[in-house]
Amino acid sequence: MRELSLYVSASPEMDPECELLGQVLAQLTPSVRWQIKRTPPAHDKMDPDWAALESADFYVLLVGRDITAPIGVEYVAAREHGIRAFSYRNRAATPSPALSAFVRQLHTDWRLYDTPQAFASDLRKQLVRSLIEGTPGYGLSLQEIERLAAELRAEDEDEHGGTEDLRGAGRGGVILPNTPV
Repeated sequence: MRELSLYVSASPEMDPECELLGQVLAQLTPSVRWQIKRTPPAHDKMDPDWAALESADFYVLLVGRDITAPIGVEYVAAREHGIRAFSYRNRAATPSPALSAFVRQLHTDWRLYDTPQAFASDLRKQLVRSLIEGTPGYGLSLQEIERLAAELRAEDEDEHGGTEDLRGAGRGGVILPNTPV
């Protein structure tokens, strides 16, 4: 069984999102065992698990109202080790001055979300794309890749109104009113 790891930099306020993240990973691929590590709580006064961070396959930066130490240092370490990073910010939360400054200074592609469910859905899509693009390095079977690709296509079609065959005046024509004569 293949094992992949994900490191999450998040403050305690992001617990609902982190819980959903665990559910997403549990349902993503049956043949992959996921290991999740997270920023230690500030009250524990512990250093991050640097070995887990440096060996992670994926990194998630998750912020809401405020940023707590050592999230910034974890982000820098993940970038220095070339770990595929996903940066999320809760659009519905009013950021503290410290978080506002952090967001401005960080050169990353922030993905904004409004609810924990929207975060989980978007992260799932991002992970699926990364898993498909990164295989064979991630060790997924052809069947798993095909299943994930089909699920991703179905989700994209749902979001964009499907891919029904268009017929009609695409190359010109006359549009008649829909009124009785």
